[in-house]
Amino acid sequence: MNLILTKIRGIFPYHKILLAYYSGSIAYGINDEHSDTDVTVVLEDFRDNIHLNLGQVDLFIFSKERFLARHRFDETITAYHRSSTDTFLSLNRTLIHMDPDFKETVDKLLSINHRMFLLKSLEAELEYGKARYEVTKALKSHYHFFRYRGIIEHYEKTGKFELVCPEPWYTYMIDYKNNWDSIKGSKYYDLLEETIVFIENYIEGMKRVELG
Repeated sequence: MNLILTKIRGIFPYHKILLAYYSGSIAYGINDEHSDTDVTVVLEDFRDNIHLNLGQVDLFIFSKERFLARHRFDETITAYHRSSTDTFLSLNRTLIHMDPDFKETVDKLLSINHRMFLLKSLEAELEYGKARYEVTKALKSHYHFFRYRGIIEHYEKTGKFELVCPEPWYTYMIDYKNNWDSIKGSKYYDLLEETIVFIENYIEGMKRVELG
C-alpha cells in the first residue's frame, strides 16, 4: 500500500478517501530532488478544506463539496487553490487512490470545456500570482506565469487545455524556477512583466469573444 495513503488513513480514520493524487510539481512533470511532495485528497463527510504539512509531504485536504467547488472555480475557494485546479488533469499518471463510487464524478470532471477551463485558470493564476508579484519579483512561484504562457501557446495550436509547456517557455520556466533567488533569475524580470501583461490581454480578449 502507498505509504502516503497509509498516513492519510491514519490521520483521518473516520473518513472515506474518495480521491488522492499527486499534485504540485509532480503533476506538472517538473519535480526534482529538491521538490516537496504535494498530495490532493478528497474525503467523504469532511468539512471545508485544510492544508497539512508533514515534513516533505504537503496534504491538501478537501471535502467532496469543496473539491467540486474548486473545479467550478467558485470564488468561495481561494485563488491559491483555484490556481492549482489544473493539477487534476494529470490524474492518469498521478493517481494514488480513487474510490469506485467516486469514479463517475471524476470522469465527468475530466471532461472539461477547454476554453472555459483555460479562462478560469488564467484568471485564478493572475489573481493569486500578480498579488504576490506586486510584493516582490523574486519568488519561485512566478515560474507559473511562464508555464501558463506555454499552455496558451499549446491551446492556440490544439484547442486543448493540457499540461503542456512548449519551448521556449519550458526552458524559461525551469530556469527561473531553479534560479529565482539569484542574479540569473533577476534577468527574467523584464520577461516576467511582459508575460503578465500578455496574460492580462489574453484574458480580456477571451472575454470579448464570450460577449460576442
